[in-house]
Amino acid sequence: MARRLKVMMADQLRQRLTDAGDLLLVDFSGLNSDEDFNARKDLRSEGLTVGVVKNSILRRVFTESGTEFPAETYAGPLALVLGETDAIAASKLIAGCRKKNGKAMALKGGMLEGDTLGPAEAEQLVKMPSVQDTRAAVVSAIAGPLTSLVAISQNLLTGVPGVLQAIADKQSKEGE
Repeated sequence: MARRLKVMMADQLRQRLTDAGDLLLVDFSGLNSDEDFNARKDLRSEGLTVGVVKNSILRRVFTESGTEFPAETYAGPLALVLGETDAIAASKLIAGCRKKNGKAMALKGGMLEGDTLGPAEAEQLVKMPSVQDTRAAVVSAIAGPLTSLVAISQNLLTGVPGVLQAIADKQSKEGE
């Protein structure tokens, strides 16, 4: 490959990495063309892009940016998965593609909120709750007691006039 082309690819990759937050490095080898197309289509529908990048260029760009991955990350072909969703949601989508295709599609690494992940850590992302699930759990944990507090205060406010009316009714009966 011509040096000028490698420089252009590295520049484009650098730009994509600065625009992206989280990313995953996935081994797409072993997929036939239909499986590869369907996996990319499924990921693209969720706002993710998949690009196969030459390992030496990828390693150079990561090294220049101060990001280090273990050497085994770069063994074999790599696809760079990045986009609008976080790495946890992307890992769950890749796990869905694995089940659908019955292929390995190993996660070889990634970045989550600026921290590098090795292969084992990237695989653990599949088991984690997504950011949206975590936010929903926090909101429900906060909203549950607040809802109870509102219900209790409502009962107190509606109960006081009822008690006063009962006392007034009792006094009026006794006065007759």
